[in-house]
Order: sequence, then structure tokens, then C-alpha cells
Amino acid sequence: MMNNLEFMSKFKPETRCIKEFEHWIVCIRAKQATLGDAVILLKRQTESVSGMLPEEGAEFPKVIKWYEEVCSKKFGAVKFNYIIMMMRDYFVHYHAFPRYDKDINLFGIDWKDNDWPGAINFKTGTELDEEKLEEIKKYMSME
Repeated sequence: MMNNLEFMSKFKPETRCIKEFEHWIVCIRAKQATLGDAVILLKRQTESVSGMLPEEGAEFPKVIKWYEEVCSKKFGAVKFNYIIMMMRDYFVHYHAFPRYDKDINLFGIDWKDNDWPGAINFKTGTELDEEKLEEIKKYMSME
């Protein structure tokens, strides 16, 4: 189903896709500010949220529900931050950040939400190699 997605190649959907929906792809972010950070990408190129089709907008809550349930159940996330800036990447996508009120040790890493309970600083975080991203991605995609 992933075809003609060159416009979003920066986010490597072919290797970093956690889950694909009809209109959206959820990809793990290479730099994890908090465990489970993702980018939620519209599969059709449009430069504005107002350019989304009704069916794309209608599916979005389903995508968010899945993402929040996964991060809550598997990692213990208690809140979520979503950022849509599109300053450098001119297509609809959301940066999604699970938030944690306690430290977590998973995948051999001690994860701390340094900004809790304030706004996320998504420019900080741990840059992970592809092997570690794959491990987290597989864990998140297991039903």
C-alpha cells in the first residue's frame, strides 16, 4: 500500500513504519525525546491541514486512539503531546510524543521525561540506531 511516498522519504516509512492505516502511516522517530515518539504522516501530499479530505480527517481519531493505547499499555504513557509545524516539511504530518510521570527502563535504556509536566522539548532526546528503532517498532506493533 505504501507507494508514491517520496515526499515523506525523510521519515523512512519503508523501514520505520509501526502501523499503516488507509490514509495515515505511523513511523517511529529516530530521535526519541520520550519512549515511543512517532510521526503520523498523511499518505497523500498536501501542504495544509485544511487541504485534508473528509475521509482522511475522519480516520485520524482512529489512528490517535491506536497510538495512545499502544503507548499507554506497553510503556505506561499518561499524557500525549502532538505538534504540527510543517516549517521544513511541506506536507501534513504530526509529531506525537507520549508523556511519562515516572522513569522507565526498557530496551536497555533508562528513559526519563525531562520536561514533565511541562511542554515537550522535541529537539532533545536520544538518537537511536536503526537496530534499536527496529526493536522498539516491533514491540509497538505487536498486538
